[in-house]
Amino acid sequence: MRTKIKEYRAKQNLTQERLAEMVGVRRETIIFLEQGKYNPSLKLAHNVANAMQTTIDEILIFGD
Repeated sequence: MRTKIKEYRAKQNLTQERLAEMVGVRRETIIFLEQGKYNPSLKLAHNVANAMQTTIDEILIFGD
């Protein structure tokens, strides 16, 4: 899985820690998400997308 979380986070001037606080996870979870090393639950994916005012399809790229 690839993600655009880091790109969207940077556009909104959000730190990993702030995004983690917004969605109720630890900063390490955001790091792993950005690196594509963690497949989020649907709820977490939804919360991250909402926090960054976008859709799950825009920030998570599944396949390949």
